[in-house]
Amino acid sequence: MTSNEFILFGSTHILTLFIIFGASFAFSFYVKNDYNEIRYAMFEKILAYLLIFNELLKPFYLNYFSPEDYNWTNTIPLHACHFSSYATGLFLITRNQKFFDFAYFWGLGGGTMALLTPDIEFTFPDLDFITLFSGHGLLFFALLYIAIGIKQNITFESYKNAIKFSLYILPVVYIINVLVGGEPGFEANLWYLMKAPTGESLMSFFPSPPLHVIPLFPIVMFVFYLLYLPYKFKEKNND
Repeated sequence: MTSNEFILFGSTHILTLFIIFGASFAFSFYVKNDYNEIRYAMFEKILAYLLIFNELLKPFYLNYFSPEDYNWTNTIPLHACHFSSYATGLFLITRNQKFFDFAYFWGLGGGTMALLTPDIEFTFPDLDFITLFSGHGLLFFALLYIAIGIKQNITFESYKNAIKFSLYILPVVYIINVLVGGEPGFEANLWYLMKAPTGESLMSFFPSPPLHVIPLFPIVMFVFYLLYLPYKFKEKNND
């Protein structure tokens, strides 16, 4: 083991999670007590553009700073968490519920899993470590701000929309992977439909991609439903 190898739930990983989760929950609950759309309008615009442009610019600086690891073929910003960041940013700008429907379930479901089991080899200050935790951390922060601070609602229709959007996007993303291809080591692998992540993750227990989708999608539906349950209980209490 090299000195800077990433250790799952090692001290650096735990400290990073503590900072992200602690800041996200603390700020969201602080905002919840005195939220005012006008007062936070500029903050929300800045947060929205950070979410969107961080993902759009990522391929450029990854290719610039680490050309031995990245090419345009393996940095296309169309992973599920990229879509979640775009949707979160667009919700903050437009307040369109459908953007939040996708962002809430995929961002908290898939994004939190990425924070807990990141697909990286080396720890801080490696570029992959910084980009993964900053991007997913910002997404987690924004989603909690919307869910807790703004008190944006989620319904069973939101749950169905998230599943429906996923089914629509999945085959399109697979086709993009096939069309883009890439040299060995630089292959397109959006949504991990071509090969499993290098790190430890839930996908280690499933068949090789893309067949892993068959057992994984019911689990995704279950996780999404768990994320819907707090809102379901809230609806019952309000009746």
